[in-house]
Amino acid sequence: MAKAFSKNKLETEMQVYDYALNLLTFRDYSASDMLLKLERKGADKLAAEKAVAKLKEYDFINEERYAQRVYEAWLSKRYYGRQHLEAELHKKHVLAEYIPLIMEGFTEEEEAARAELACQQFLQKNARKLQQVDQKLQAAAVRFMAARGFSGRQAYIILDKLRISNEG
Repeated sequence: MAKAFSKNKLETEMQVYDYALNLLTFRDYSASDMLLKLERKGADKLAAEKAVAKLKEYDFINEERYAQRVYEAWLSKRYYGRQHLEAELHKKHVLAEYIPLIMEGFTEEEEAARAELACQQFLQKNARKLQQVDQKLQAAAVRFMAARGFSGRQAYIILDKLRISNEG
């Protein structure tokens, strides 16, 4: 049945709905992502909207659950901070109303723990350079942390730890 979907355009409402159900067997989608996916496959806009409405009615598409699953998947990425999380939620088309709820669940303590892990990763990658901490290395550490979505505050906390570990 999946082969028929991959070769043919979706012409009937039933084909559109069946294709959407098939997609949901592999992963969750937001309503907007599902609409886009169906339209790219060749479904007309009205049939795609009806299919998504039906999927929402039967709770196969649930925006709150989708937001939570995106967050849970993001948690497995251990070296990233608050800004990266927010960017990931936007990238995955999580509805704006759920983003503050997810962000509230990501505590300062959790971000600090993740910053520690990122620092450890940085230290491992730059072990030879760490023989003497200079401004160039400090800038590299700040860039490393910023690229992983940590705030400037977290980056400077880590820099202080770098200085302490280098002195000790």
